[in-house]
Amino acid sequence: MQRKISSTLIGVALLALCGTASAQWSVRGGLTHIAPHSTATDAVGPMLPGPPSGISIDVKNKATAFLSLAYGLNPNMELELALGYPPTHDVTARIAGNLPPHIAAFNGQKLAEVRQIAPTLFLNYKFGDASSQWRPFVGLGLNYTNFDKRKSTQANNALNGGPTDIRLTDSWGLAGQVGLSYRIDERWSVTGALATARVKSRLTTTTAGVQRNIDIRFHPVVFTVHLGYTF
Repeated sequence: MQRKISSTLIGVALLALCGTASAQWSVRGGLTHIAPHSTATDAVGPMLPGPPSGISIDVKNKATAFLSLAYGLNPNMELELALGYPPTHDVTARIAGNLPPHIAAFNGQKLAEVRQIAPTLFLNYKFGDASSQWRPFVGLGLNYTNFDKRKSTQANNALNGGPTDIRLTDSWGLAGQVGLSYRIDERWSVTGALATARVKSRLTTTTAGVQRNIDIRFHPVVFTVHLGYTF
């Protein structure tokens, strides 16, 4: 069902894009703060306590540069491709207190650094008219998240029993945003937006051929402030 909704959204947006002659482009840049709000299952695999194992992870917040390109379909509708500089998140251990002290000692320690690339295509509806100074908007779209760089720390290697390779699966999911733009003049504007998306991934660690898995769901809250130029 989610795939059908996403395909329909993109299809409608592309048809509108092809059929519009009086469109405007906007380029936007600023800062964004990403709070992943991750929930992760306990690790499963060989040589773990439990089940449940009592060993899981938390993904920490990160701020980064924001960039997007928007194409105005008409005075109220636009397509926006939200990008930005890929952030690298710290991943820390969440260890149950009832585990042996030599394992519980890793609680809160940084286990990994993971970089994510998450382009998101929005179809935005802007309230008011083109000359309005304040314009609230809402958007619905599709997010793709790829975890392209993954680094295991010494703490993670020690917890797993040796040098550890980390892999995370890609994610596709619906996204949404709300925001408010202030029109400075015909070309320039400043905007604040709050966005979220459905993101899930399976983390797999491999240590000396032994694999262990954690399923992660993200409920991100992404706050962005940016300056836009329309041409």
